[in-house]
Amino acid sequence: MANFSSMLPQLLLGEDLEKALTCLPQYNREEIKTLSASERLLKLTDIYRIFIPTSMTYEIYQKLYTMVSMSLRQKGNIDSIKQMNANYKWAHGGEFHGVVTGASSSTIIGNSGIGKTSAIQYAIGLLGPILETEKPYHKVIPVLMVSCPFDSNYKGLLCQILISIDEILGTNYYERSEKSHMNAQQVLGMACQLCHLYVGTLIIDEIQFIVEHRAGKQLYLMILQLINTSCISVLLVGTSECIYFFRQAPQIARRSVGLEYGPMDFGNDFKKLCQTLFNYQYVAKDSALTDSLVYWLYEHSGGISASLVSLIHDAQEIAIMKGKEILGIETLTEAYNSRLKMLHGYTTGSITKLQTSTHKDKVESAFATFKQTKSIDVDVSIADIVAKAKRDMADVMTRLREHITIEVIPC
Repeated sequence: MANFSSMLPQLLLGEDLEKALTCLPQYNREEIKTLSASERLLKLTDIYRIFIPTSMTYEIYQKLYTMVSMSLRQKGNIDSIKQMNANYKWAHGGEFHGVVTGASSSTIIGNSGIGKTSAIQYAIGLLGPILETEKPYHKVIPVLMVSCPFDSNYKGLLCQILISIDEILGTNYYERSEKSHMNAQQVLGMACQLCHLYVGTLIIDEIQFIVEHRAGKQLYLMILQLINTSCISVLLVGTSECIYFFRQAPQIARRSVGLEYGPMDFGNDFKKLCQTLFNYQYVAKDSALTDSLVYWLYEHSGGISASLVSLIHDAQEIAIMKGKEILGIETLTEAYNSRLKMLHGYTTGSITKLQTSTHKDKVESAFATFKQTKSIDVDVSIADIVAKAKRDMADVMTRLREHITIEVIPC
């Protein structure tokens, strides 16, 4: 019997894993400076291709590798054949009698925008392509990733699984299921058989949709049946809205134990990401990243990597389009106020989190530097801000808060 788990690429650790997961688009600062504004605007989109692994990324990779390896060890043995026969009888109206042990399910739960899906996709890339044996001829997909249907329709999820298998293996199982007018149990039975035969680990993304629809519990029970019948590892990925749903019953909670993440702490991972993003400047004038600016970025991104990338991208876009040509506090503030309005309510807790983080000593140092800074941008001073506010008959404190942090101490 083929040992598919031994065909996986070697498990990476340390510097080898960091190098394999890092994605840095090609960039030449001197060449960028020679390009026109329109060309630099187009090049600016390369920022969205940057990927810097964090401790979350490493954990997800190791978790996924373990699940795939465990699932692949179940394929091709005698118990696997017995399980397929039991699945066939169950799909055609018989009682289900499980045979193979070792099927597992787990979850990855975290805030939207922290990079869960990107981390998973990069981890999948390291697990290699289709595994294939000649004698007997057999193909196995190490990881199959689908999305939970927005309406929590269980047949929609099963169709996604069949279609994805067909696209990768070049088969026509979905077409056969549609033409033969199978009932729901038979379609589920077919999906279970195909996963048992051809899939190492099934990942279902956007699982929070089960919370937002009344059919969610029915879909989740179907997923449990899929886990028990296919005997493969299943990984559920979603946002924190899922937590209450998974805790409502012990049989659901037991199947939903896994990894849980929130926004990034004000630490080395966040600072490294800020520095990397600042190294990709497409404006005409160079600017440096200071400790006070790192603090400002954390405060206005809430520690969410997607918000941080959008903030720096949009600030440069505004700087190029308006001819300011510098990435500084002025363009960053304008980007935050005009482009990220919808996210303002989600960043209010970042200051408290920052001040109570495990890096408190470093944070206090950065905070002190920030408060002592009278002019973050060489072109903007407190006197200029106050004078402009008076001319516009605007509130001075409001204008100052757009550029610096003002701490109000109650009397």
